[in-house]
Amino acid sequence: KVQDAAHLAGERRTVTALFMDVVDSTALAGQIDPEDWTAIMNGAFDRFYPAIYQYEGSIARLLGDALLAFFGAPVAHEDDPVRAVRAALDMLKIAKEYASEVRERYGVGFEVRIGLNTGPVIVGRVGSDMRYEYAPMGGSVNLAARMQAAAQPSSVLISDQVYRFVAPLFDTEDAGSIQVKGLAEP
Repeated sequence: KVQDAAHLAGERRTVTALFMDVVDSTALAGQIDPEDWTAIMNGAFDRFYPAIYQYEGSIARLLGDALLAFFGAPVAHEDDPVRAVRAALDMLKIAKEYASEVRERYGVGFEVRIGLNTGPVIVGRVGSDMRYEYAPMGGSVNLAARMQAAAQPSSVLISDQVYRFVAPLFDTEDAGSIQVKGLAEP
């Protein structure tokens, strides 16, 4: 069955993508029972969601131990990059608090790293009639994922695009030039 472009077409928006991943999750998942790992991740997501929703972000998808959220659609705010940074900082605080509970109950560590990028995307229905999600698509989202991969454990790494919006509002450290896989310029 062929579908017309309007059926799956999205809307062009500028959003701030937030990509969060658990540090060393493959090793952690291999150290404990799958039920315990699932409980840990469900507990983490239960705690992280309110931090995103509090700043009117949207959760696009869960990828096992990772999360993609975005700010700027379906509702846009002038300060979406600021909202995304605040959510990310709240998530770091939540992860740190949750880590002691995880260590005490399961005997393993728990840390996250977060990457943020602001840029143009197409936001809309992604998938098929059988299964779809409301998500952003484009290189800007990929850069947020790359920023996350380059971040130190228990930190947030923001792109220059995010920095331009939030610099006067947050204490930041220059991470220097970072070579981002697949891009000539970071």
